[in-house]
Amino acid sequence: MLTYLWAHIQRRCTEIICFIIYFLTALDTLIVVPFSASIAVDTGVSASMAGYLTSAYALAAAMTCLVIKGSQNRYREKRRVLFYLSGLMAVTLSTAFISNFYLILVTRFLAGLFGGASTIVTLNYLLLCSEGEAKKKNTAILLSAVPLALALGVPLILLLASAANWRLGFQLLGLALAVITVMFLWQRQPDMSGHLSSNATQKPEGQYPPRKKLLFTSSLVIFVTVLSTFVVSTQYPVMLITNLSIPENTLSLCYMLSGVGSFLIMQSYARRSSGRFSVGKLIGVLSLAMVCSVLIGFHTEDVDLTAVFFALFVIVSSARTLILITEIVSALTTQERVKIIGIQGALRHFAITLGGALSSLLVIAGGNAVLDFSYVVYASVGLTLSTPVLWRINSRLMNKKAQSLEEEDRVGG
Repeated sequence: MLTYLWAHIQRRCTEIICFIIYFLTALDTLIVVPFSASIAVDTGVSASMAGYLTSAYALAAAMTCLVIKGSQNRYREKRRVLFYLSGLMAVTLSTAFISNFYLILVTRFLAGLFGGASTIVTLNYLLLCSEGEAKKKNTAILLSAVPLALALGVPLILLLASAANWRLGFQLLGLALAVITVMFLWQRQPDMSGHLSSNATQKPEGQYPPRKKLLFTSSLVIFVTVLSTFVVSTQYPVMLITNLSIPENTLSLCYMLSGVGSFLIMQSYARRSSGRFSVGKLIGVLSLAMVCSVLIGFHTEDVDLTAVFFALFVIVSSARTLILITEIVSALTTQERVKIIGIQGALRHFAITLGGALSSLLVIAGGNAVLDFSYVVYASVGLTLSTPVLWRINSRLMNKKAQSLEEEDRVGG
């Protein structure tokens, strides 16, 4: 009894520490956006160059996601998490003491390398420390750290440091990374012997060869899902600012509420993800909610009503993306999961880049400085509605492959 209780406590501590690591890594990604303009001005360059700070991080993270491969060894993964987390801590702290913009650009690129690798290895490590049914729950909870970082982490850093005092912001974030690195170093790995012995008669997942067709369709679903989100999400605030002149505090409130809403949805999903509902229906409902929030939001002139539908769009779109990724990652075998974790990270960064570029091309400048977003809406609706169809195809393929693996187990047994 005491052994089981101690093992349970160890697993819970591991889950909490991994969540904090993911939260701080996401915060390191997001905090540069409000800081970028002040960094550019304080280092003596044009404010127009501020966007390069975000691009440098995104490019490095995408490259890392393609290169870094997870392993099936928990001890090796823990050492890798410590290495990448220590690197992220070092470059984040050093950013606060640099006065040259181009050197800061280098540190943000390095932060992207360490941060991108940290997210992949942390997720893989948590899954290796999770028992069968807990994998999906832990994945969902871990991914919910991203909207929470947007809703609470960024405002908290800005409250403590302000957008102008960006050096203090990076110092606080670097110190937080240092603390969690020490905590992770001293945290003992959970005992999985009971789980391993209960599955001793089953064929190890690692012996199954990766299913290339399933990996391709899963990657396609993730890419289209993220693309359909960012085709609109990059232009929704532009429409609110240029066409409706939304107050800055109202827009900030929208982001905060949407982040909290996404976090709560993911937490609820994580605790109810044991087959009580159809994931396909849930993705379909969220997709329809996205379409409605776009069609209504882009065709009304009431700024408050549009702000509500903007917040709704961010909530349902981010929840749909995170739920879909959780379902795909948790349903794959160990070898496939190791591959898809890195692939999905790179695909998300590339889809974000493509979505922003595509939406900019679809916007038409009208008279009186008013922008026409009609083609953005058309593209968004088409891409959004295609996601449930692709998910259905991928689910059938996943179920078919699962049945074939079960038959192989029976024959082998």
